[in-house]
Amino acid sequence: MNTDDYQQLAPKLYAGDIEACFQFLDEHEAADGHMAEYWHWRALAHMRAGEFSRALDICCQITRESDVFGFQLHALCDACAHLGLKELALTVIDFVRMKPDTAPIAAFLWRVYGWHYLGEDQRVLDLNADGVDPHSAYVLGHHRARSAMRLDGIANGVELMHRYWSSHEARRVLFPHVDVEHYWCGQRVLPAHMTMTSIASGHGDQVNWVRYAGALQGLGVQLAVADGSDRNYRLSMSEAQQAGDAQRLREAGFTVAPDGAMWTEPFALFTSLFPVLGYASSERYIEPADPSCADVIVDDIRQRARGKRCVGIFWSSCESANNFANRSMTLPQLAPLLDGTSDIHWVIMQRGFELKRWLNDPRANDLERFTTLAPDVTLAQSIGIIDRLDAFIGNDGALTHLAGALGKRCYLLLNQVAEWRYEREPHHTAWYPTMRLVRARRLGDWDDVASKLRQHLTNDAL
Repeated sequence: MNTDDYQQLAPKLYAGDIEACFQFLDEHEAADGHMAEYWHWRALAHMRAGEFSRALDICCQITRESDVFGFQLHALCDACAHLGLKELALTVIDFVRMKPDTAPIAAFLWRVYGWHYLGEDQRVLDLNADGVDPHSAYVLGHHRARSAMRLDGIANGVELMHRYWSSHEARRVLFPHVDVEHYWCGQRVLPAHMTMTSIASGHGDQVNWVRYAGALQGLGVQLAVADGSDRNYRLSMSEAQQAGDAQRLREAGFTVAPDGAMWTEPFALFTSLFPVLGYASSERYIEPADPSCADVIVDDIRQRARGKRCVGIFWSSCESANNFANRSMTLPQLAPLLDGTSDIHWVIMQRGFELKRWLNDPRANDLERFTTLAPDVTLAQSIGIIDRLDAFIGNDGALTHLAGALGKRCYLLLNQVAEWRYEREPHHTAWYPTMRLVRARRLGDWDDVASKLRQHLTNDAL
């Protein structure tokens, strides 16, 4: 198997070019079809195409036939979480542990990742790390933290999260390539200049926790974002809130050095400052950097809507580099929502394969009810558009975090087992006061989510 060839496949997967992916895989099956790695790529292609049952079948096949390959765990649990097949996934995890040729460390990691994926939080907390290598111990440590926060609230796991994910020692163990010497993760003496760099985190994390940057700036720290994505929006915290947060940091012993430069990352901001500032939430703490960049697009949307409410929607992150089927819906599951809300003009903001599926749907041609944003709409324009819509619906991804940070009325669709960030709350989150959580009653019950969304849009005054 030529791994370079397969790495070239990844961008096609994330762009939603599924036909090209399957063509590539068909062409390589004769040479590589005997290898677990090949079938793993095939499972990922089915995942991106929304064919979760087929992806699950392949992952089970890999698990039965290979005693050494284990990366299919993530896709397997992701598909099971989306489909509501928790007991099946738990059975496969036990099967791997009981296989005579499974390495003990593989059995250990399958339980850590798999149990957390499926919401078996007490099992994760009770798992013993004796005898495992330091890297695996830290993997368990930060999953224990995530499970503790999901089970008992963020305050009960943030210290564990800091120790096993954000601390200097955690960085050395989990990410040995990073520069720990100039890494800030809670030191009371702050540098004059700080750069936020994302490592193992997404844009949604950055948006969620950039709120803490306001407090650092209030102390006098000059903050920059490494990838420049902050140029799409700017902090808009009130002076009173920023000053109040800065004062709380002073009272906790934080000071700013006259010079020096360090880097940090979103999770380090969160784990270092949550114990002092809590959620540090506000109704609106960012605003578009250039509101006028979306004028033409929004004017066109409003003209088509003819007075109807305009609601943006983004329902699937399966085009992401990660496995997000467990937190994404598919277009067929949205049909009751889209068809049952004739008083709404929908703004389709989806990307990837689900966008292609939408463009092949007859409803996409109904310009009086739907506006489909062009693929070349920028992030800055998307922020400006969301800011001027009546509401936004999205899965757990960057656009929904942006909507919450803008103080926009928004609805976050969640599986029953969701990320620890939302704790066990059924309807609301302290991170975003204007956000309504719409959580499935049972794992994978997306029909319930669509039904609840329709009810909210009928009853809530936008």
